[in-house]
Parts: sequence; C-alpha cells; structure tokens
Amino acid sequence: MAQMRFNTAIAKVTELNNHLTKAGGPLSRSVAERLVLLVAPLAPHVAEELWRRLGHTESVVHQDFPVADPAYVVDETVTCVVQIKGKVRARLEIPPSITDEELEALALADPAVVAALGGAGIRKVIVRAPKLVNIVPE
Repeated sequence: MAQMRFNTAIAKVTELNNHLTKAGGPLSRSVAERLVLLVAPLAPHVAEELWRRLGHTESVVHQDFPVADPAYVVDETVTCVVQIKGKVRARLEIPPSITDEELEALALADPAVVAALGGAGIRKVIVRAPKLVNIVPE
C-alpha cells in the first residue's frame, strides 16, 4: 500500500481470502474483521457494508489498519536454485540465514547435482545465498 501498488495489494488479499475459504469451516470474528479492514482502502463501499453486517455501528474508516506481526512475516525456508552450465539441476529448501559456505557444501552434496556433474571437476562455484548456486564444471 505504501508503494502505491494496488493491484499487488488486491492480489494478496484475494490470495488470503482463497486460503481462508479452502481451509473450510467458519471464520472467527476477529479474522473476518481484519479481512474487512484490509479491503477497506481498496473497496471502501463494500468494506463499509461488510463492517455494518458484522454488527459495528461506527464507520470502518475510523478503525486502525491491521499491522503485521514481524514474527509471522519471516520466511522459515526459501528455495535455492542450483545451476550447472546455466541449467537448473536442483532446488533446495534452506533456511534464509544460511551462509555461503554452508550452502555450497549442501549444493555439492545434493544427489541430483552429483549425478549431473558425472564426476567432472569443478572450475568455479558462485554462491549467492540464499537464492542461487551456480556451478561451472571443467
């Protein structure tokens, strides 16, 4: 929202709604209220109607926008791509705090990478933790 990327904001709210709908069962009141508060800047008339249906008498405009809890925003794992000669040979699920050395060792030990190298020597390994490992064989 702060970067004025409204299409992205709408897409993320829609993604959240789809996730909640697929989870099944009724939504708790606090989740429904927060969802309406997220929609309010993007679709104010719909949000106001939903806010009234939730039983509120004051306007949704006067409510505070939900603030994300930093503990829930941190990724537990990220996907690292391992390339050999520019072709993706493996994808590793790793913690985002992994060091370059740990990631290199993990990538070189992966069975798919070992098979793709086929015993060839390694000229260079380029590591950009936590997203990419590029292996240049001899």
